[in-house]
Formats: sequence, structure tokens, C-alpha cells
Amino acid sequence: MKQFFKLTVAALFLLQSFVALNAQQTFLTAIPTESSLTANMQGDFYIKPSGGWASSFQNSTSEGPISFSYDGNMNTNYHSSWSNTVFPVILDYYFDDTVEQLDYLVYYPRISGTNGFFGELEVWYAADGQPLVKYGDYDFQKSGTPKTIIFQPALVKPDTIHFVVKSGLGDNGTGYASCAEMEFYRKNPNVFDWSAVFTDETCSELKSGITLDDINAINEGFYKKLASDIYHGFFDPEFRVQEFRAWEHPDKKAALNKTAPYSLLDNPAGIYVSQGEDLVVFVGDTHGKSISLRTHDLTTGGWGAQKTYSLKQGLNKIRTTAKGLVYVQYYDDLGAAAPKVKINFVTGAVNGYFDSQKHQASDWQRLLNKAVAPDFDLLGQFAHITFPVANFKSKTPDGEALIDAWDRLVRFEHEFMGLYKYPDHKFQNRVYCHADYNPDAAHMYATSYHTGYSQATWNEMVTLTAFSTSGIWGPAHEIGHVNQVRPGVKWLGMTEVTNNIYSAHVQTSFGNTCRLTSDNVYSRAFAKMATDVAHQDLGDVWFNLVPFWQLKLYLVDILGKEDFYKDLYHHYMTNDDPTTPATDGKYQLNFVRVSCDMAQLNLLDFFEKWGFLTPINKTVTDYGTSAFIITEEQIAALKAEIEAKNYPEPPKDFSRITDSNKETYR
Repeated sequence: MKQFFKLTVAALFLLQSFVALNAQQTFLTAIPTESSLTANMQGDFYIKPSGGWASSFQNSTSEGPISFSYDGNMNTNYHSSWSNTVFPVILDYYFDDTVEQLDYLVYYPRISGTNGFFGELEVWYAADGQPLVKYGDYDFQKSGTPKTIIFQPALVKPDTIHFVVKSGLGDNGTGYASCAEMEFYRKNPNVFDWSAVFTDETCSELKSGITLDDINAINEGFYKKLASDIYHGFFDPEFRVQEFRAWEHPDKKAALNKTAPYSLLDNPAGIYVSQGEDLVVFVGDTHGKSISLRTHDLTTGGWGAQKTYSLKQGLNKIRTTAKGLVYVQYYDDLGAAAPKVKINFVTGAVNGYFDSQKHQASDWQRLLNKAVAPDFDLLGQFAHITFPVANFKSKTPDGEALIDAWDRLVRFEHEFMGLYKYPDHKFQNRVYCHADYNPDAAHMYATSYHTGYSQATWNEMVTLTAFSTSGIWGPAHEIGHVNQVRPGVKWLGMTEVTNNIYSAHVQTSFGNTCRLTSDNVYSRAFAKMATDVAHQDLGDVWFNLVPFWQLKLYLVDILGKEDFYKDLYHHYMTNDDPTTPATDGKYQLNFVRVSCDMAQLNLLDFFEKWGFLTPINKTVTDYGTSAFIITEEQIAALKAEIEAKNYPEPPKDFSRITDSNKETYR
């Protein structure tokens, strides 16, 4: 009872009055109007430009002139001309003579869409009436994460900050330049000196020998309260204080492997915030890297509502504009080899998470029962799933066993595509899979950075037995979409086909009967194949899948060419199509070529029976519509090329091999 009383008093002690600042120099983020100790915390001063100019801009209600990048609205963007962006794009921000100093700036990319994310750029400045001087060269890597540039030493009496944006992301072939907000700050010289009481600037541990008298002498209420809580053992650091590792940005391996990108949420904080609260975060040494946090609320449906906030070393006071779970975004090409960043989330609610790489199986129920948010993060070595707490509580008695099964799924796909044989291609990020609260959501789906699962699937996805048996095909299918190597093994018409090579491999690796057998696909596909139609005209994605899976059954399982698909995927990751201009029809023919090369066999008869070498000229619809053309001349040239290599033919005709009869092909 005495401890409860202390905690209650401690909570009430947070209530204090708010003192507003003038419009020109406000705290780092907007301060809440309700009273609290955090309201009196002094953050850095935001400096609003007095004007600006851009060499190129669009003129619309949401994407327009440079003033949209300092209007305080993350939903409006500066955007270069949609029709005629010419790099470099010049952006100038002006400051009047009341601005004494600038210490750093924060670039916030657009929060919806990706066009215009900054790539390479130069930053120049003019100060105190002098000409422009170059400050430095940067590469924001066309990334959707905020970037911070710290001016050391500070810029005194700045007149102009001048950006020369040399490249940007875009779907027009050349790219665009866009920016949600460009924020400029002056450090507050009157911030509390943490070094008198705390061991480091994360303010998470008291210096040796600190007494209650020392704490009572602190004249800043928030820090006094924090120090007191640490002293009395009321401050639980389990999730509030963590050292976060760096991750390679998922776009890196996606570009190398020609796949979709993996997760952006590999660093869960275990913190949940409400909309409009003051989130106080102390950040240790950032090692000069850009660090940001992202709030994620899945309950809005789809991938959820996301908000991103830049973090700087030391005190960060953030007025949250949306509720959600918190994730730290820290990217470095060195990945885990980069130095960690220590962060203390002083406010926000602890929701926790379970990570099989750091927690024990016995921790699962303890952590899950403490969750305060609707959803909970469960992480493994290769997979990260976020599903409702209620479903976990009712269907998942052992979180470690469940995430181990998800890890096996991802690992089986990685092994199949050769990532262990060719370790330079191993993904450094996890696959992210989450609940989709939208009642009209697709059953399951995959897209960049995540795969989603509708409410009808939630119980199956978090029940170990169901997931490992009847439920395994679906997530293997969606993660297979992410892992499709494009365009080499994902040409027009194959979007819902070649991802299922992974699905069949995962399903059988889990000890289940292949769906091609249980759904009686083989006999129906063989009947269609016997009509000598083109592969694109088989009329069913399951029929289309059969020859791809037969290559595995015969070449890998029977002939022992275990590296066939591994080498094939690696070839496509490291080589472009040799024909110019490349077309989807040529991609299909090239698959025949590469398969023969990887198997060191003449597989022409097999592919001819399945219609890969049948002339075709038709319009194919596959998440879009386009022409698919293969000519007699192209087929004849490929056949001559393969015959000239003098590969032996397979020992047996395997065009009717199945999971059930494969042993007869030995």
C-alpha cells in the first residue's frame, strides 16, 4: 500500500502549468495545452524561415511551392514540377535578421508516396551578408526516413540555407524532388545540465553517490521527478532504456537481389503512445547518424497510420500527432557492426515485445500480459509479426514456438533461393507480417516492406498447429511474393505463379502434402498440357506452376542437383536479360536458357511440352495489361543455341513427375 501511494503521488506530481512561447521561437515540437511537468521542459527553438525560393515546383493543393515545406503541415509537400523536373533542383530558405543562430536542420520526406525522396545533394549557406559558402555534400539515399544535419560550429546570423538537390526518387525515369517539411533549430542554451546527476545524456542512471539531498536540490521538476524515480526504484528500464542496433536499409538488399524490400520496423521500442501526448526521449551518442522514431497504428486498417519524428542526441520532446506502437529507425550499411545507440523513453506507456533472440520462452506470458496496446510485436531471427493481443492470449500459449515456426518458413525460402550458398545476398532485415483491421481487406497480401493478413486469418496465423499445417501455404505465398526475383523469375503472367514455387517448398518442408497433390492439380494440368497450348494459355495459375515445381522434383530430388534453383536465382540476381530490347516473352525464353545452363542438361523437350516454346501473341492481364509475344524466329534461335552447347538430355522424360510418383524416376 505504501508503494502504491508513492506511485500515485509520483503520477500526480506530473501535473504542472504550461507556459506558451512566441510564434517565431517555439519548442522542438508543439507543447500540449494540458498541464504537466513535461510542459515546462525546455526544448530547442524552432526557427521558421521568413521565405523561400525553388528552381522548380508544382502548383497543386497538396504538392506545390517551397512554402509547403515550412507550413507546419506534414500532409502538404514541396514538389518539383511533375512534367519537367530538371536536376539539380535549387531550394533556398531565407531568414530575417532576428535569427541569431542555427544549430541544425531536419529534412522530413513526404509521408504518403515516395516520389521526390532526396538522393545526393549539397548544402550551402550565407551568413551576415556574406556570399554563399559550401557546407557539405550529403546522400540521403532516396530514403523515406528523416535526416538531420548538425551545423558544427553553429551558423551565426544566417541569411540563406541553399540546397542543391542532385537526384531524387521518381517514376518518370529521371526523378523528382519533394519535401514534407524542412525544419531549422537553434539549441536552447538553458537546457538542464544532466552531467551533475546522471551518468550520461540518456538520463537513465544516477551517478554513483547521488543522495536524496542532491535530487531535492534539482530545480527542474521533470528531472527531479526522473531522478527520484530512479533512486527509489520506481523507474523500470526493461523497455524504456535500450541500446538499438543499426540495420541495413531494406532497399539495399532488395536492389541487389531484385526482390521487394523487407521490413522497416526491425527496432521495436516496446512503447505505446497516445495522440497528443508529450513523448520525452533522451538519445545517447548517435555517432553522427540520422536516427528517427516511427509510430505505427494498425487499427486504422491497411498498413496502419504512421508518423515519423527525427531524433537528435540528448533531449527530444515530441508532441505525438497519432497514437501507435513506437519503432526506432536507424540505418547504416554496416548493419549490426555499426555502434549501437542508447535511448531512454521516459514517457509513453510500456507495451513490450517478445524477441526470441533475447527473451526466454518463459518470458512470453509475463510480457504479453503487460501489454497495454491493441497489438503486440513478436520477433524472431527472420520474421516479425504483429497481431492483436487478444488473439495471442487466446491462441498462443508459447510465443517462442510460434515465431520459431515463422522463422522456419522464411529460412526455407532463403535456403531455396540460394542465400546460404551465396551469403552476400542474405537479407539483413526481417520479413514483417501484420494484422490488417480493414474489414474489406484482401484475405492476405504482400507489398513493399510488409505482408498483411485479414481478420479471418488472425487465429490461424497465431495458432502453432494450424499455422504449421493448413495455414502454412498462405504466408509462404505472400512472403514468396516478396522474394520473387524480378523480372527473371517474375515475368508477365507469373506474379501469382512463381511465388508458389516457394509455397510448395515450404509446405512440403513442414511435412505437409503438396497442394498440387491434395487439390488434384496434376491430372488436370497434364490433360491441358496434352493439348499443346502455350504456357500462358494453360488457363490456370496452378497449371502454370506445375512445370516449375517439376524442375525441383526431378532435378533436385531425383538427380541430386541440389543447387539448381539456388544457382538459377543467383544468376538472375547478378545478371540482366541478355536480349535487347528485353520483353516479357524474351524473359520466358531466357528462363529456358538459364534452366538448361544451371542443370547442364538439354531441357528443350520438357519446356516444349509445357508450352514455353510455343509461338504466342496475346494481351495478358497480370496486375496490369500488356502484350506477350514469342515468335517462331526467337524459338528457333534459342533451340539452336541450346543444341550447340551439346548438353545431354535428361535420363527420363519427367514432364509427368509428381510428388507422389517421383521415386519411380530414379
